[in-house]
Amino acid sequence: MPRNRTVRLAVLGSSVQRAAASGYPSSRSSALKRRIVVGLLVLLSLVLITVSFRSSALDGAQGTAAGILRPFEVAADRVSRPFRDAVGWARGLIDARAENKRLRAENAQLRRQVIQDESAVQENVQLKNELNYLGPPSVADFDRVHAVVLTHPLNAIDQSVTIGAGSTNGIRAGSVVVSPTGGLVGTVDRTFAHVAHVTLLTDNQSAVTAIDLTYPTAVGIIQPGGGGSDVLVLDLVSKTKFVGVADTIITAGSLGKGALPSMFPRGIPIGTVTSERNNDVNPFKNIQVKPLVDFSSLQSVIVFVPPR
Repeated sequence: MPRNRTVRLAVLGSSVQRAAASGYPSSRSSALKRRIVVGLLVLLSLVLITVSFRSSALDGAQGTAAGILRPFEVAADRVSRPFRDAVGWARGLIDARAENKRLRAENAQLRRQVIQDESAVQENVQLKNELNYLGPPSVADFDRVHAVVLTHPLNAIDQSVTIGAGSTNGIRAGSVVVSPTGGLVGTVDRTFAHVAHVTLLTDNQSAVTAIDLTYPTAVGIIQPGGGGSDVLVLDLVSKTKFVGVADTIITAGSLGKGALPSMFPRGIPIGTVTSERNNDVNPFKNIQVKPLVDFSSLQSVIVFVPPR
């Protein structure tokens, strides 16, 4: 028995060296990393789910934050506004100075032009006086007699009116008649002591030499359109002349030296062009003119008479 105990103690007391387990620390580290990654993924999923369910709450929080920051925004705007206004005022001042400079230069140019025009007019008057020049009559060379319209056209053929002024007022046959607004009405064909008979532009016997105010070389004859209508025709205008729609047609007066004198002073407005056409058969343009005068509602007229 003692011998066995001695042997056991010897065996127990002997130092026995154990071999280290190969690969144990590395396996433990890999497992820890996997656990950390899985935990992070789970945490990220929870965060995303929470954000998706609380989006409305975040919107409310943003609105609350915006409401809190609003006074600061208003204050900043009020503080910066004078600086913005100052910049705008300076910019406007620079623009105004440039505009003022441009207008001054334009005004100076216009003044020079006016002086040149006045000089040309004075020179023209002087030359006319030296040459004893006699130009065609103008509306300024006549006196005016105002008269009421007593009768109106009875039918489409007889386009005439009777006015309440006559020879005692200086009116005579051939006197030119216009409306209160200045549009050509016609001419006096018969006079009596206190009344006169006026032939209208729309009468078949009426014919007035006229020109285009914009293109004075376009000369023709104003005649009625026919049928008692208020449409006039500017006839005998060459196709080589230009006439535009909406152009104003006026009386031509005397057309120059050697021409027959006209009873109509130059420059009385007749009407406006409503259409202008050419065709292969007619050597002249087909031009229609709307008169400035409404003959159906004519209540009063002005008669040009020689000055007394």
